[in-house]
Amino acid sequence: MDKISIGHLRVLTVERIYDFPPRTADDSVNTETLSAQLRVIKDTFWVRLFTMGDLGFSEAYMYGEVECSDLTALFKIFLMNRQNLANMESAASYFFTIPQKLTSFRFLNTLSNSRCNISAHYDISNAMFAGFLSEDMTYSCAIFDDLDGDLVSGAADQGSYSGGEHLMILNAQHTPQSKNASGADCCVSPSEDPLYEAQLRKLKHIIDKAKISSDQRVLEIGSGWGSMAIAIAQTYPGTTVDTLTLSRIRDAGLQDRVTVHLMDYRAMPSSWQGHFDRVISIEMIEAVGAEYLEEYWRVLDWALKPEGGVGVVQVITIPEARMFERYIAEIDFIRKWVIFPGGFLPTLTLLLKSMEKGSGGRLIVDSVSNIGPHYARTLREWRKRFVSRFESVIVPALKAEHPTIINGPGGREEIEVFRRKWLCSCYCEVGFTARVLGDHIITFTREGFEGFGCDVFH
Repeated sequence: MDKISIGHLRVLTVERIYDFPPRTADDSVNTETLSAQLRVIKDTFWVRLFTMGDLGFSEAYMYGEVECSDLTALFKIFLMNRQNLANMESAASYFFTIPQKLTSFRFLNTLSNSRCNISAHYDISNAMFAGFLSEDMTYSCAIFDDLDGDLVSGAADQGSYSGGEHLMILNAQHTPQSKNASGADCCVSPSEDPLYEAQLRKLKHIIDKAKISSDQRVLEIGSGWGSMAIAIAQTYPGTTVDTLTLSRIRDAGLQDRVTVHLMDYRAMPSSWQGHFDRVISIEMIEAVGAEYLEEYWRVLDWALKPEGGVGVVQVITIPEARMFERYIAEIDFIRKWVIFPGGFLPTLTLLLKSMEKGSGGRLIVDSVSNIGPHYARTLREWRKRFVSRFESVIVPALKAEHPTIINGPGGREEIEVFRRKWLCSCYCEVGFTARVLGDHIITFTREGFEGFGCDVFH
């Protein structure tokens, strides 16, 4: 860690304080604009770190074995020093190459904790997600008109929702706010909510890219809580949507226009072959798995009309330089603890190659764009709401969903582990900001389709 040259990391243990890079008598403690402090609470932190790298650090944070003043700043320090730290040969140095393997969403068992409790559950209640999503309940990257406007207006408050709520910072000018003092306004109306507006903007962007119009039949693979299907049905008269997932469509009164199917995408009825004018899939490919990518594209090609069909997919990606084979083979924090068991993140090249092979060349790419940097702010907006509403909304939802665990003797400990796990979204925020992670929108069609025009200069 002596090779850290950008930013400043301070590690506090019972025995002593370590500064990286080392401080001299002439140094001013607060000269670095990028800094973070770690306080080691239990020595098991070191065991996890040296044996399991980033997974070990993240789980140590989850279980309260280490405190951090600002997780976002910490991960930025690792990212900005990755070239120096990548040359280190110890197991601990591998932790500092976090940008090589930030996320993949595959659940795998490891030598770390095998606790079977609320922290490992992802089919948690809608009420919990409603506590931090916007009114439309869209659980994917939004598109903001002001990418980092929240940082300009609330930079001083960022530490209050980045993991450092209770850590007293040595030599700091102020004490971080409590975990319920975030600047997020839990009572803001949808019309005044920048996240809500950004999610509607993203939905409209996808709809426009797909050239959806009235009296079409649309297939959506993976609808979440139905925001896309609802937006399509409410906007275009006569257009119907078949969406493959459980949803809240009935709440919108659109049963005659939107049909929800609890169905695997590979189990569609034979009558759907070549039946759809448009196909949309938002952050669903991550759940498919590497071995099924070609099959996924084969199914999309099978369902799309052979003439005039258009499709749009949005997918989280990793860059080509991320050592893809190493990424597939290993386990990290998000693979074990976050969404989409059995999935992984592809590179853009892999997506396009598997599309060509799976569709037999019948799907033609029209455009590719990356909205990944918008995911950083999306994650911040979610995290601010999560912290602000944790005691009032999240905890009651957890108690209702898992009463035996949460109301048991270790219930409060389980709640804190769950809270810390979600705070680790800082992990991904840094990746999207630095384009270590991407979120690509791919638009494709059939040969002969003339409906796109050419608006590359807009």
